[in-house]
Amino acid sequence: MKMYDIANRAAVFLARETGLEEKKVDRVRFGLEMIFGEIIKVFILLIAAVILGILPEALAAMVVFTSLRLVSGGAHCEDYWRCLAFGLIIELGSGGLGLLAARYLTEPLLVRSILIGAAVLAVPVAIWAPGEVSLRMIKPEDRGLSKGLSLVMLFLLAGVLTKFIMPLSISVAAAGFLSLAMQVFSLTPPGYRVIDSFDILLSRIIGERRCSIHAENA
Repeated sequence: MKMYDIANRAAVFLARETGLEEKKVDRVRFGLEMIFGEIIKVFILLIAAVILGILPEALAAMVVFTSLRLVSGGAHCEDYWRCLAFGLIIELGSGGLGLLAARYLTEPLLVRSILIGAAVLAVPVAIWAPGEVSLRMIKPEDRGLSKGLSLVMLFLLAGVLTKFIMPLSISVAAAGFLSLAMQVFSLTPPGYRVIDSFDILLSRIIGERRCSIHAENA
């Protein structure tokens, strides 16, 4: 069952029980969809990260990735479950790579890498943020604010990683920076193409049809 259907049923039930106006049901449905989705994602991520032995690294990757994504947007898979799969790959992958990279990194080297990397990542953010999807069109007058918030969040997260996370764990800081880079990549045209290709591949594997917007690519 699609997450949309689950949230929609819950929203209709709440509307019926509380007497909510019909025109507000879709807003409730959207909010429930986001809440249910994040609960499921965190639950699965925690279990997988514990099994893989990368819990701190995966949590850092999730927090950094989600924090920037909230203000910058970016490419999404069409269906919630496919989007969940892609997000888990990014966050668990960043956690695992962060743990592996920590064997070869020193603290000064990683600090320089994050600071220089943040400056480099600011270029695509300044060009392509905020990233749009078909269900979330951004008003022209809001684009400047979203772009500014994205840049602020980028440097804020880089600062937190170097100032507060690095002294505690090189692997956690490395995982956070890798997920930061992946989120910025999702804003770029190549990022959109990669995520759309993943969406097409996964939809074929599970035998689920995509909507007409992507039909020509499937």
